[in-house]
Amino acid sequence: MVFASYEEAHAKVRELCVEHLGEHIGAQVAALAKPAFGLRPVKPGIEPAGLGRWGGPALLNPGTPWPDYDGVPLSLFAVLDVDALGPWLADERPPVGDQLLNIFYCDPDPGRGYELGNAPIPDYEGPRYCRIIPADPARAIEMDAPAPATIRDPEPFYAVPVITIPSAQGVTYDPILDTLDYGGETDGSPYYESLPGWLIGDKLGDAWRDFCHQVQGLYTYEDVHFSPDQAFGWPHMENTFPLKEMSEDEPYRHIITIGHYDMGDGGYLHFVLPAKALRDGDYTQTVAFLEGF
Repeated sequence: MVFASYEEAHAKVRELCVEHLGEHIGAQVAALAKPAFGLRPVKPGIEPAGLGRWGGPALLNPGTPWPDYDGVPLSLFAVLDVDALGPWLADERPPVGDQLLNIFYCDPDPGRGYELGNAPIPDYEGPRYCRIIPADPARAIEMDAPAPATIRDPEPFYAVPVITIPSAQGVTYDPILDTLDYGGETDGSPYYESLPGWLIGDKLGDAWRDFCHQVQGLYTYEDVHFSPDQAFGWPHMENTFPLKEMSEDEPYRHIITIGHYDMGDGGYLHFVLPAKALRDGDYTQTVAFLEGF
C-alpha cells in the first residue's frame, strides 16, 4: 500500500495504537511515529533512489581522506542519496548540504592482505569503528577502497516510503518507550519498575508487525525474506542496545540499517547518533550496533 501523504499514514498508525493500547498510551506511542524508507534491490521497471546503493566505490568530496580504524581502512557499505528520497522525510532530514551520505564500517578482507594477528583490539560499538561521511553530489568523485578494505559490487536500491514507531518485542523494546506516561497501567506488574515498555509489545506487537508486513511491506521483501534495510525513522530491533545514554536530552536518531551483507553468523547493522549531533552535521558521534540472529 502506498499512502497518499504522511498525514494519512500517521492517522492509520494512531488509529491502530489507540485500538490496542487505549487513548492515553496509544496517542503517546503514535506521537513518536517517524517517517522512514524501506530499501529494496532495484528490479526492472523501478528507478533507483538517485545515487543510492549498497557497495561500490565511495562518493567523496575531493581531498576527503579515506576513513580508518587504527590504520585499518574501513569498508564502504552503502551510499545514501538523501535528496532523491523526496519530501516524505520532512523535518527528519539531515542538515542542508548533506545530500550524499557514505556509510562505512570496519570489515577488512583477508583476501586483500588483512592479517588478524596485526589487528588492534576492536571497540565494536565505538564511534571510530564506523563512519558516516557526507558529500556534495556536484563535487563528489568516485574513490576505490584501499587494501585491505572489502570491495563489494555496487547494487542500486529503491526506497519505499513507510512510517515507523519505536520497536517493542515483548520485554525487549526501544528504551525511548520508558519515557511514556503509563498512567498506572502497569501498577502491580513485576515488569513495571525495570521494564515498563513491555506493555507496548505485549498489547500492540502482533498488530504492528502485521501492519508493517501486510500494509507497508516493511521488513519483508517479496513477501518471503526478512529485510531490515531501512533509512531513517525508528530501527526495527530484536535485541536491546545501550541507547539510553545517547538519548539523555532527546531521542537518538537513526540514519540507516543495513542487512544486505553477510555479517558472519548473519545479522545487520544499525547506524545511530545523538539528535543534536545530526542537527549539527557531526557524524563523528555515529555508532553502529551489530545485531545477530
